Amino acid sequence: MKKVLLIAPLAIMAACSQPAVEGDLQTLTAQRDSIKTMVDGLNTQITDLDAAIAALDTTASYDAVTAFEVNPDLFFHYFEVFGKVEADKSINLFPLNSGKVERIYVKAGQKVSQGQLLVSLDTDLMESSLKELETALALAQTVFNKQQKLWIDEQIGSEIQYLQAKNNYDGLVQKLETLKEQMAMSEVRAPFAGTIDEVFAKVGELAASQMPAVRLVNTSGVYVKADVPETYANRVKVGMPANVSFTSMDFEVAAEVLQVGQFIQEGNRTFSINVSLPADPGTVKPNQMVHVALQDYWNDAALAVPSSLIQQDVEGNDFVFVLGNKGTYSQVSKVMVEAGMSYEGRTEIKSGIEAGTQLVDRGSRSVRTGQRVHIK
Repeated sequence: MKKVLLIAPLAIMAACSQPAVEGDLQTLTAQRDSIKTMVDGLNTQITDLDAAIAALDTTASYDAVTAFEVNPDLFFHYFEVFGKVEADKSINLFPLNSGKVERIYVKAGQKVSQGQLLVSLDTDLMESSLKELETALALAQTVFNKQQKLWIDEQIGSEIQYLQAKNNYDGLVQKLETLKEQMAMSEVRAPFAGTIDEVFAKVGELAASQMPAVRLVNTSGVYVKADVPETYANRVKVGMPANVSFTSMDFEVAAEVLQVGQFIQEGNRTFSINVSLPADPGTVKPNQMVHVALQDYWNDAALAVPSSLIQQDVEGNDFVFVLGNKGTYSQVSKVMVEAGMSYEGRTEIKSGIEAGTQLVDRGSRSVRTGQRVHIK
């Protein structure tokens, strides 16, 4: 059984007595200081007595609270921006010549390979010119060969005849190549493998170089482009981890920042970033809207606590209520802390508490400094 401290009767009498207020300044000051020392000693004894009584009193009851023990744990922070899916290989294909659409070889949704013919224009006139040129070229080649043989081998005729025959032949060869190139410009071919997203041209209508014939899409090279507020300019780096969420599809993928823009848009004070997507994004489509969560902080051994446990005093200083073990009860004390970043209901504590500290969890809003509580 614990011993209870006893207050000496003389101390009680001394504390309760009322000395006469008389004498000079030095005497009165000495009397006051003596009484204050005696009162401080009595208060200390009363505190010790209260603690001893509480330890022995089995009928005492305390408010019940729960405790949260602070231990090092993983903590990270994300901030979110909006973006949309972009594709470098999503283009409209135009005919380089004007003319009537003769044939369409593909339809929407069809997969095509690189170089495959998609649309061709009417080239009847060009084909007639091609045949004429080929006939003329054959004759010019024969004349040139004969002139070359006569002049080079046998020195018959004149050099000017040889040069004229050669010039005529070379000119027709060049015209033939030019005509073939023009005929090729009347064909629309796939510059890369992909899927026909839409066919704009119709057989029989007039096509022009300003009118798209088909849209070709390849989603293997898609990425996300997002605009980030300039306040995060010093926190976004190439290689930063990110999560891309397709809310319309309930689909989320891990990604990283590929490129960070170096220019702030004057209109909305943002800079652009490109974020990677998987090589096979499945049903992801260009221009699709997404949420991008960018991880700008990571700590493997952070002292993080539920944000609800951090309170502020009238001066805006952060504090928590700490539990101190007193045997049969715990005593609440107020500890000032330095709070860091918060994310998903957790806040990192930079300083003020150590690992293993127990905080008041449930009931933290109703306790006070010095209160004795019971931990459930």
